[in-house]
Amino acid sequence: GQFEEGLAQLNPYLQAPSAAEAKACYVAGFLFKERFKKDNMPGSLSGDRTEAVRWLRQALDLDVRRVAPWRNSAEKALGYLGGTFFDDVVQGVDAFEPGQEARILELFEAHEEVALYLDANLDATAERTEVHKNMARAYRQWFEATRDEAHFEGIVSQYQQALALSPRDMTATYNLAVNIYNRGVDQINAMDENTTLAEILAINESSRALFERALPWFEQADVLQPSRPETLRGLMIVHHALFHPEQEEAYRVQLEKALTQ
Repeated sequence: GQFEEGLAQLNPYLQAPSAAEAKACYVAGFLFKERFKKDNMPGSLSGDRTEAVRWLRQALDLDVRRVAPWRNSAEKALGYLGGTFFDDVVQGVDAFEPGQEARILELFEAHEEVALYLDANLDATAERTEVHKNMARAYRQWFEATRDEAHFEGIVSQYQQALALSPRDMTATYNLAVNIYNRGVDQINAMDENTTLAEILAINESSRALFERALPWFEQADVLQPSRPETLRGLMIVHHALFHPEQEEAYRVQLEKALTQ
């Protein structure tokens, strides 16, 4: 209807736009934005929303002197569109299914690109870190339901990606340690009177490898936030599981001291 007609009228001015066509680019971007709002198709990385971003950016780029009366309106429209990408990220995490992380990150990057265009000094590291942490929690829910090893590795991978961005993130560090340790405990608890000797030996080896894998993350958590009782308890328990009596006792003493402070 009116959107198609308006865009058709603008089309001749959009073929190779220069500064003289900056307003035409702005109007095109605004029309694409309004049609996107009307059709309400979240989750898309193409179509009207992407076109709206493209033409609004083109308009702002062509307004070299930054004096166009529509400039503030164009920036607000871009901010709105960038926000809708982030809304899609939140919805994607809330309804997360394994394998969707690449798609969610593409949406986040679309949000980040718009945000950086509007504010070149913006640092989205903390925001991106939270996305990875939330996907790790989503993978945890899947793993609890399925016990699928790939879902467990999804937890680990997402926390590790969060820590690659924010190495001093205490929550990601501690949660990674706990999830790996708990996986080892799960394997031991799965044994019963029907477990064969060969299976017992294999499980003991596998669980020990998990405890050893968890230990450096507990140690890093203790570096990030020394004397935290939960971390000291984790270190004590892991050393107990690894048959390290001296280290276990040392952390037990530290834990008692921390609890009385």
